[in-house]
Amino acid sequence: MKTRPNRRAGTRKLLGGVWALLGVVAAVTPYGCLYDETDRCGTSQTYDAELERCVCESGFGLVDRTCVPCREHEVGTLSGCDCAEGFARPSEGAACQKAETLGKACASDTECKDPKYSVCHLEGAAGYCTSACETSEDCDRTLNYACDYFGAVGVCERPPTGEGHACATSADCAGFEADYCEAFREKKCLRQGCKQNPSICHGDWVCCDISVLGTSLCIPPDALESGACPGGGTLIPRGE
Repeated sequence: MKTRPNRRAGTRKLLGGVWALLGVVAAVTPYGCLYDETDRCGTSQTYDAELERCVCESGFGLVDRTCVPCREHEVGTLSGCDCAEGFARPSEGAACQKAETLGKACASDTECKDPKYSVCHLEGAAGYCTSACETSEDCDRTLNYACDYFGAVGVCERPPTGEGHACATSADCAGFEADYCEAFREKKCLRQGCKQNPSICHGDWVCCDISVLGTSLCIPPDALESGACPGGGTLIPRGE
């Protein structure tokens, strides 16, 4: 009598081998997904260990969850591509161009392309690009700009020519707007003649009529002594 082959047993062995193989794969790749720790992010992305997430590579900006390449003079951000420092768009969507900087001659705000210096401050018919301000700390102190907050809107004003120039006598200040040499303490050129028009003092600088010197001078507010002019001078308020 012939014995039939146990097909069920063979099937069980075959299935057992398959499940064993799948078990090995599952142990190596949890949830059955292939994973490469060195390539965990998408196209043009890199993994930021500090943020613990994927970010766009340098030169790419994030737009609708996709990293898109930035154009010339642009830097990538989490909201697309912005102009690099020193560059600005002349209009929305336009290519970034080198921004016009502080002090550029202008006749209206539209000529001041740099968002940082977007205000055209007019002095008569001529003007220059600068920025709005509330205090002089908002201005470029390295160039001695100071905040004129006496008007409706504060604006950073540039100093008169020659101001701060080293001098021994007023002859060293000749040809400058700041044509008086304060030769006793600071030995620097200062603007004089503000008694008749204190507004010629730039920014928040104040006007002191100093009789012992025979003139009135524009000086920085921190040069006042407990709110009084040095040398027994008289403080001339703006508007008088």
